[in-house]
Amino acid sequence: MEEFIDYISNSKIIIHNASFDVGFINAELIRCNMKELNEDNIIDTLILAKEKFMGQSVSLDSLCRKYNIDLTGRDVHGALKDAKLLASVYLELIG
Repeated sequence: MEEFIDYISNSKIIIHNASFDVGFINAELIRCNMKELNEDNIIDTLILAKEKFMGQSVSLDSLCRKYNIDLTGRDVHGALKDAKLLASVYLELIG
């Protein structure tokens, strides 16, 4: 965990549905007697998407389709592929 915290430092962390992932990360940090993530450094694309597309599906797949982002190879969930897709979605969300 120390290596992870050193790696992210004070960077902004872009997460889709951050409350889910941050819950796991913070639980591990607590288990390691470390401080929880600073919420100010977390950008939740789910919240951004819900504000932009009220009442519509805002899953990562749905957002990729809305922005014509290629979903080829996303047959199976994969962290690296999802991170790359989310980076593209985030750039579209912020204009």
